[in-house]
Amino acid sequence: MAKIYTRQEVKRRKVNYQIFAGIYDFVGVVAGIVVIIACAFLLAALVSWVKRDGSESFRSLINILQSALIIPE
Repeated sequence: MAKIYTRQEVKRRKVNYQIFAGIYDFVGVVAGIVVIIACAFLLAALVSWVKRDGSESFRSLINILQSALIIPE
């Protein structure tokens, strides 16, 4: 048989649900902010690595092309 709830019980359960939903929303927002900050740090590290590695790679490629195009006598 179905349990019968009073209006006070229904109201208390609804308030409890709203409190827990608010807590989970807050935790979700904080976790999202942490993930966004971590992604920003990773992106900044990637950009600096590409700048450093790009200059070294292009320097070696230019040396290879120069040695291939310039024939020593």
